[in-house]
Amino acid sequence: MKKALLIALPVMLVVLGGCTSQQNTNATEAAAQATQAAQVTEAAQVTEAAQATEAAQATQAAAAVQQNDGKITLDDAKSAALKDAGLEASQVQFTKAELDVDDTVEKYEVEFTFEGYEYEYDINPQTGDIIEKSKELIGD
Repeated sequence: MKKALLIALPVMLVVLGGCTSQQNTNATEAAAQATQAAQVTEAAQVTEAAQATEAAQATQAAAAVQQNDGKITLDDAKSAALKDAGLEASQVQFTKAELDVDDTVEKYEVEFTFEGYEYEYDINPQTGDIIEKSKELIGD
């Protein structure tokens, strides 16, 4: 009887050990699936946050245009003039930058100097297009 029990005991341990090993495998797979599900959820939340930020920025831009009665800003007009001249704001000295009305026509007047030249721009406040421009040597 003792001999039969000694033979059966290792067999039972192998069988039980196999069950424990299978349970560990199942637990590992479940943990991996839970981690993957958490990562997918986190990625979805990041995407939703990015979309919400983009929507908020678009709303702010629309509100700014509406607040300006559909006009570009004075800074936009200055940027358009500088871009056309091929210069940066840090290189020039602005002498005039304002919204003006000439013969019932609104326009931004932007003037600045750079290396002995005076640049003058009239900018359409609705479109940002350059209406008129000039570049003259200062003192002429």
